[in-house]
Parts: sequence; C-alpha cells; structure tokens
Amino acid sequence: MQQSLARVAGVMTDVEVGELLEDALKINQAGLNRHHVKVVRDFDPKILFTTDRHKVLQILINLISNAKYAVDGAPDGKREIVLRVRTQDETICIEVIDNGVGIDPQNLTRIFSYGFTTKKDGHGFGLHSAALAAKELGGRIEVRSEGLGKGATFALTLPVKKEVAAHAS
Repeated sequence: MQQSLARVAGVMTDVEVGELLEDALKINQAGLNRHHVKVVRDFDPKILFTTDRHKVLQILINLISNAKYAVDGAPDGKREIVLRVRTQDETICIEVIDNGVGIDPQNLTRIFSYGFTTKKDGHGFGLHSAALAAKELGGRIEVRSEGLGKGATFALTLPVKKEVAAHAS
C-alpha cells in the first residue's frame, strides 16, 4: 500500500488531518496491535489543510513506526503514542509523542542525518528522507527528548496553504 501511494506524490490537495492520521495508523496497525501500543488521539479530525497528501502520509507512517519501536521496551500497558495536532497562524503542527527509550542528547543534532540510526537493523534513511520531504513541502521536522528513557516528540510543522512559487516575481 505504501509503495502505491508513493507513485502519486506531488499533487497538492485539501486534506483532513484526521483522515491522514488514521491512514498512517492503519498502515502501522498490525505492529501497533502486536506490541500492545495504546494510541491517544489529541486533535480535531476535521482540521483541513492543503498539502501533498502522499508525501505527508509517508512522513507520518515513518514517525509512527519509529514511535512504535521506541516504546517496545516499555512494559505492556505502558506503551503509548500520542498524536497531537495544533494550528497556529498559517501552520499546522502534527506531533508524534512516545513514552519510549528517548534520545541521547548528543544524538538530537544528528538524528536527521543521512545514514544515522540507533536501531540495530536500521539503515538511517527514514528520518533523513522525512526531513527532506518536510522541507520540500515548505515545513520542517523537529525533535525533542529529555534524554534516555524519557520518550521523544517529533513535530512536523507544515504551512496550512502552500503558495505557488511560479507566481512569485
């Protein structure tokens, strides 16, 4: 499913944030269920914004998948991911918050670098490509963590309406 979505990227459409997040969750659903991860939804699902739906979906799939792995070490009943959405001025911020392994402070500046990974079987492409995709959309991804064992928050901030660059003089 993820591969077929990638083929139609590049089209700007109006998107409801709830639908987008639910689609990203569906793609991760088997792993979330298998690992007994509780997902908390903290957003108005009807928030509408204009974006490349497929590019944002790929970013969210990656962030949710990473959060699932991050909470894997927590005991059953304590594994939680919060999806929070806020709008401010002309931006929307989608946060994926986990209560997992956290991030070593020295890795916070390297986490989006090409090839950087802390996963035993990781390749270091996911967050790097997500950060590049966010930049292409006129946005950014930021990470916060109080340190190892204290969870992490990945915040994807995007413009609500992307201006068409062709009209700029």
